[in-house]
Amino acid sequence: MEKEAGVYKVPCSVNGLKLKFIFDTGAASVCISETYADMMLENGYLEESDIKGISQSTIADGSNIDNVVINLRNVEIGGLSLENVSAVVVPTQNAPLLLGQSVIQRLGKVSIDGEYLVIHNVASQYTEEELDAIFDKAERLFDNNQNLQALESYRIIYEAYGDETSPWVLYKMGVCYSRLDQRDSAIPMHLKAIELADGEDDEDDIKFEAYYKLGTIYSLEQEYDRSIKYYLLASEFVGNDLLLKAECYRYIAFEYSHILNTNRDFTKAYEYYGKVEKIYSSISNIDPLTKADLYYTIARCYDSNLSGIPGQNYYKAIEYYDKAINLYNSEIKKRGGKVDEKIIHDYINSYGFKATSLQMLKKYEDVIDVRNVEKELLKKYDSQITDRQWYDVAIRAINSSLSECYKKLNE
Repeated sequence: MEKEAGVYKVPCSVNGLKLKFIFDTGAASVCISETYADMMLENGYLEESDIKGISQSTIADGSNIDNVVINLRNVEIGGLSLENVSAVVVPTQNAPLLLGQSVIQRLGKVSIDGEYLVIHNVASQYTEEELDAIFDKAERLFDNNQNLQALESYRIIYEAYGDETSPWVLYKMGVCYSRLDQRDSAIPMHLKAIELADGEDDEDDIKFEAYYKLGTIYSLEQEYDRSIKYYLLASEFVGNDLLLKAECYRYIAFEYSHILNTNRDFTKAYEYYGKVEKIYSSISNIDPLTKADLYYTIARCYDSNLSGIPGQNYYKAIEYYDKAINLYNSEIKKRGGKVDEKIIHDYINSYGFKATSLQMLKKYEDVIDVRNVEKELLKKYDSQITDRQWYDVAIRAINSSLSECYKKLNE
């Protein structure tokens, strides 16, 4: 290391480019200025596929700024090679290069000895018995949701065994990062787990779980194309579990129709919802409430689609609301009304949204009939509804809708 103006600089190789970074334990990620990022992109040290999205950070004056998140495919420090390191591009031309926690944590135990950064050889510090105990401790911490402590123990295992580490360790490290809302750090862990899974006895299980988590991460990041890609990959590793395949397809359909998806594609959404319907129809013992929830979701997809022939989507929405209502009604009766509050919400909402679709079609008398049933159900399940805000909103919507319909009929 070199000490300049009170800070230590560490020589590194990033995707083959030699750079010097400030060793900064206070920085969450590796940070690169726009100048260096542009240079790396222009000269082939970064590729378009390495650009992962946008994150926010808070600066000294308390305001938030947007940073571009990138993936550094390889970072070498002192002979140690790290793959898939998360970094942020700071939107200023002269920002310093910072070596932050997204690398430091993966180095394992380090210390500064004069002008040297000492990366301790983890494997030589522990016996096999000690590493087994550390792994068992990590598993207990993971199960108890003690994610920071679990990460510390899993990291020791990973640094000790390298690519001989069980893929499940990398997967669980990714889960820990996600639980800590450090999704940028979770992504390379899941990708590494997938890489290490090749040839393992439980390869399909590992790849399903890791691809599924990546789909969830990118959905939360509102990167819907990537989310769809990984849910689709997950669906290829479900074996004979049709319900898991249907679950992947439902998320794919939902991502295609998501209101924030700039590439919103209802045709693809209907295609994948259709695949889920087909799977559910092939399973004789599927829970009727699961099917009802699917019909309710498909109906919501149709009534949010304002494209196509005017009114056509409202008729399709009503068709699926009726399917949902029939199943909710019969199944809730069978169970004596003892169902989760969410089921009651969706059951009553099916009437409310059906009424909205009917109102868009100017079928005011039908709207009045449906709204009155909705009102009766709210009274019936009043004692089971703890979400009073939802209840009050529903009552206001009913009264407003009824008032509007009576007004239209009297014109």
